[in-house]
Amino acid sequence: MNKLFTTAALVCALSLGFTSCSKDDDTIQVETPKVIKDLKISSKTDFTQGELTVKNNIFSLKNFKQFARGEDGKPTAEAAKIYYYNFSENDGTDNKTNMISLSGDAKVTLTANAEDGYTLSYIDKAFNDVVATDNFTAIGSNSSAIYKMKFGGKESVRSESGWCNYDGDNNHLVTAQENRTLIISKHGKPFFKLKMNSIYENEKANDGANNFVFYSIDYQEFK
Repeated sequence: MNKLFTTAALVCALSLGFTSCSKDDDTIQVETPKVIKDLKISSKTDFTQGELTVKNNIFSLKNFKQFARGEDGKPTAEAAKIYYYNFSENDGTDNKTNMISLSGDAKVTLTANAEDGYTLSYIDKAFNDVVATDNFTAIGSNSSAIYKMKFGGKESVRSESGWCNYDGDNNHLVTAQENRTLIISKHGKPFFKLKMNSIYENEKANDGANNFVFYSIDYQEFK
């Protein structure tokens, strides 16, 4: 009997992989493990850093940063003026193979690679609820910069329909526009949805809010 019980438990574990078997066999909860990728070690570009995790087909890129090249061709300690990323490759790339580019300064502009057929749009809807059949609003010039600015007690809204807000009265703090989801399309077909989370290291601004630019982005391919 003990041998039979042990065999049954083993079959359950092997057949369900990373699922959990309910004691009463009435509920099966699937838990997708996080897979961690250190871009500083495994990226195809030697001037890239960042950590990548995936859970339930949603990728989370944290502390993404690329560095300038010195005269010897090696990366320096200085941030690159523009960072490049390709969501299909899950990797930092260069100006030839990127899907998007991100400014490496306080402009925090995100731009789609139009030359390769990518375009940028947005929807004010929670990331997890966005589907490919939603109605998206195109972003002019495929570029999304600061959306709302506050400075000197005054607030202004810019026309780029960007992904973040800027508070010049509070250490020049940059925060993500709540529930704004960006869409990357390829030749007019929705391809990826993006949730921009932060530009600060470890997703938290320090006392002077000067620990930037380290992009943190959630993204998922439309199926």
